[in-house]
Amino acid sequence: MKTFKNIYSLKKTLVDIRKNNQSIGFVPTMGALHEGHLSLINKSKKENDITICSIYVNPIQFNNKQDLIKYPRNIKSDIAMLHKIHCDILFAPSNEEMYVLNEHGDYNISKVMNLLEGEKRPGHFAGVITIVHILFKLINPHRSYFGEKDYQQLWLIKFFVKKIKLPTKIISCPTIRDIDGLALSSRNTRLNSKQRKVATILFQYIDSFKNKILEIKKNHHKKRINISTLKYEQIKMIHQDSLIKLDYFEVIDVENFSFATEIVFNKNYRILIAAFIGGVRLIDNVLIDNNGQNTLPSQSFIMITSSTISDTTFSTLEISGST
Repeated sequence: MKTFKNIYSLKKTLVDIRKNNQSIGFVPTMGALHEGHLSLINKSKKENDITICSIYVNPIQFNNKQDLIKYPRNIKSDIAMLHKIHCDILFAPSNEEMYVLNEHGDYNISKVMNLLEGEKRPGHFAGVITIVHILFKLINPHRSYFGEKDYQQLWLIKFFVKKIKLPTKIISCPTIRDIDGLALSSRNTRLNSKQRKVATILFQYIDSFKNKILEIKKNHHKKRINISTLKYEQIKMIHQDSLIKLDYFEVIDVENFSFATEIVFNKNYRILIAAFIGGVRLIDNVLIDNNGQNTLPSQSFIMITSSTISDTTFSTLEISGST
């Protein structure tokens, strides 16, 4: 694997890659790599001649300075993991290098930037899209890979690329979960053992809500259902749980990211949740797929065991009202 910290050196290599008509896959990260990141890189390696991973902890997407300070960093471990899966190129620039490329522009591209994560973390998505745009202009990848765990971010990046007509194709990849259902996240390393066990309930809450909706669809053969009462009851249940502090629980239409008060069974939706476990803020989401791919009573997703990524079926856990 070739490692670059300097923009000029990377540009020279990119010129050679393009001269050889090789396709480029790109996986932007902030480091603290885990199996979720590696799954993106492995997918890129299958679909492209050259795969580039970037590691850059982007300060302008953090509205909370303490969150930036506490964000996990372990570049030696990250490099070892990338070597192990034969990533072709690592770009790990300093702030000074990135500022050379920074062009001040208006990245307030959509009102969706001010919803949910955008409301709770003002300026977050403008910071994300600024750096993604800089990296896209530098690398000009044929494809770029993003996980569905950060779904609002993924939606906005797709929207941005389409809006300004960038040539890069955005590839969305399924959330990678641990065997107990917890979505893999760099922030999970900040959880102690007790908090780590509690954190699994976030997935259980959103998955059980999805299954309630699908149960109604299955048993009553309705074309649409109002979910206001169901949602109210689910939020009330979560608030009774003293081990977590709910930030938001919402259902959105995946087409336009509008909040849904009813489910129409020829459209797809996402259930999104954010909550604090101790002092660590975690997010998760699940798809309500009305194209026939959801099944009851179990849900298929990609989970990990040891260091092996595989397709597995995970049986939904029963949830008590409070713990």
